[in-house]
Amino acid sequence: MNVKELLGKEVLDVHGDKIGKVADLDVDMLHAVINHVILKSGLTKKYNIKVDEIVTIGDKVILRTGADELRKRVE
Repeated sequence: MNVKELLGKEVLDVHGDKIGKVADLDVDMLHAVINHVILKSGLTKKYNIKVDEIVTIGDKVILRTGADELRKRVE
């Protein structure tokens, strides 16, 4: 999967509830790894999702985390 396919994908929490969409990626260019997936929810909320918090990426991105836990760490 390339970046264009990932950006804009709908993100669901562990309960299957829609949280938002993939807005950006935080990439470590020196080591060529993705540090975080940046999730946008609503007009102003953004969340940094660690790669290990993602269960699967297909038509949608499914997280191991619930929406309540994400809301506690709004940037």
